[in-house]
Amino acid sequence: MRYLALMMSRPVLKLKEINPLLFNFVEELVEIRKLRQDILLMKPYFITCKEAMEARLLLHLQDRQHFVENDDMYSLQDLIDTSTGRLSCSLTEIHTTFAKHIKLDCEKCQAKGFMCELCKEGDILFPFDSHTSVCHDCFAVFHRDCYYDNSTSCPRCARMLERQHEEPQNQ
Repeated sequence: MRYLALMMSRPVLKLKEINPLLFNFVEELVEIRKLRQDILLMKPYFITCKEAMEARLLLHLQDRQHFVENDDMYSLQDLIDTSTGRLSCSLTEIHTTFAKHIKLDCEKCQAKGFMCELCKEGDILFPFDSHTSVCHDCFAVFHRDCYYDNSTSCPRCARMLERQHEEPQNQ
C-alpha cells in the first residue's frame, strides 16, 4: 500500500507500450492525449511570453508537471481521474485558459500565429487549433482541408529549399 501511495502521482506508465490498443477503446484517453498534445504545442508560447510568465500560467499544471514535458507518460492518479471524468474536466478548463491567453488576451502570442499560405484566407491559425495541420518539416500551420487538398509540397518548405539552392550560386 505504501508503494502504491508513493507511486500514485508519479508518471511511470507509458500506456502505448503497456497496451497500444487502449486508445482504440477508451475515448476518454484519446481526448486526454489530444488535450496534452495541444498543451505541449502551447508551451513554447508561454516560455517566450513575459505576460504568461508573470501570470504563471504553466503553474495550472503544477500537480501534473509531466503534462508539460510529454504526452505519453501517465500516473496512476491520471488514470483514476480519467475514469471519473475529473481529468478531462480540469484539462479542458486549463486548455481553454491557455488558448484564451494565446488567441485573445496576448498580442505578442497572437503575433506568433500563422496565416494559411495555401488559401491566404481566414483567421490567424495556431498549431493547437482543431481545424489545422502542421508541416512536419518546417512546422508551418495550414487549414487542414487546404493542406490535404494541396498535393504539392508545403509552400514554406519550397521557399526554404529554393533559398538553399540560390545561396551557393550567390557566393
